[in-house]
Amino acid sequence: MVINMKPQTIKDIFDVSQAFASGKRLLLLFILKNEPMGYTIITKYFERMGIPIGSSEVYKHIKQLINGGYITKKSNAYVLTLKGLRAVENTIDIINTPPTTPEVKLSFREGKKSK
Repeated sequence: MVINMKPQTIKDIFDVSQAFASGKRLLLLFILKNEPMGYTIITKYFERMGIPIGSSEVYKHIKQLINGGYITKKSNAYVLTLKGLRAVENTIDIINTPPTTPEVKLSFREGKKSK
């Protein structure tokens, strides 16, 4: 079975996967979910959670999320965009979804007969 996808769709899939290639980057979206924050407060959140992160790493993640359209900068604070909020909400849905295996049924259809 060949899946036909537009080149832009393939590019978009890879762009989204880049945004979520790091747990720290995804956690940063959750940190910004409730209120805009500056760099210093973001760094302190990571420290309080016991997650080591360097200043250059924080900026790298912020830059990636800005480039992906998940956050933006307003004054001296970073804030989620609608896309970022949807990413957080969908991640929560995924976390809360049980890994249920679907039931697979075989069926025979009438049609071509084997020789």
